[in-house]
Amino acid sequence: MKFKVGISGDLINSDGIPCFGLKPLENFKIRSDIDFEWMDPSIKELTQDMTANYDGILLNLPLANFKSIQREDCKLKIIARFGVGYDSVDVKAMKQKNIVVTNTPNAVRRPVAVAALTMIFALSGKIFKKDHLVRSGNWNDRTNHMGVGLTQKVLGVIGAGNIGSEFIRLSRPFFKDIVCYDPYLSKIQIQEKGAKKLELSELADKSDFVVVLCNLNQETLNLIDSGFFKRMKPTAYIINMSRGPVINEKDLIEALQNKIINGAGLDVMSEEPIKNHNELLMLENTILTPHALCWTDECFADIANEAISSILNFVDKKEMLNIVN
Repeated sequence: MKFKVGISGDLINSDGIPCFGLKPLENFKIRSDIDFEWMDPSIKELTQDMTANYDGILLNLPLANFKSIQREDCKLKIIARFGVGYDSVDVKAMKQKNIVVTNTPNAVRRPVAVAALTMIFALSGKIFKKDHLVRSGNWNDRTNHMGVGLTQKVLGVIGAGNIGSEFIRLSRPFFKDIVCYDPYLSKIQIQEKGAKKLELSELADKSDFVVVLCNLNQETLNLIDSGFFKRMKPTAYIINMSRGPVINEKDLIEALQNKIINGAGLDVMSEEPIKNHNELLMLENTILTPHALCWTDECFADIANEAISSILNFVDKKEMLNIVN
């Protein structure tokens, strides 16, 4: 019997083509022991019918929870999560059912690090403000919107894991100093990555740019709140490339409205897609992107290849990489 794989339908673009291109799927097509099909793009969570139908699922946005796998005829064996985050998957429930969960940390390491730098450059250079000056016929107002140089500034990084380490390495030429908060790493380990270890409050005090790159879990939920913002410099910026709920969004909005901090660059929000009434949309000192700033053709092809390799390794009983449960 063939190993049946379901692929998240939300990975198909408006032209009906996989957003990661056609080539990665060749790894499935050449296998006579594997069938694959696209799942309904409108689903918000895996249903019990799906987990009874598929041996493996390449999962993007839909939730995979306790309820999804409770039927006796559930035959799901592996979820290959598309991307690095896996907070949408109940990994504890999957482990109880012996369902392997993997992610793709290697494919996103460089793209997310580059995206974080892109956000810093856009904020410090006031790129959108200057674009508006040109389009609105206010070219000569440019002297009133001077950018922020980086060579004498301190970069603060929250989370020095796979992505954080790459980001520190790429950022080193641009900043005077790099400081880092990561409770799981020692001072020496962080020093070896090119940064100085600080406690969270110290990082808030010293940083001109704070970049959030940690995982979302119970320890990091609302990690950045009003207390953190009050300790930041009024000239400082915060960038979130992690998950929206790591930052208390209500506290962030108040800090931005009251000019407690200078601005923010957010690729993630507490609720996605962001609601039309969200006050972040009214603020001029923010750059907002739709959880997609790192998305490139190279990035998505690499993610797809890594996720598909996890499923193939499972089928072939080879060593499994990137297991998260």
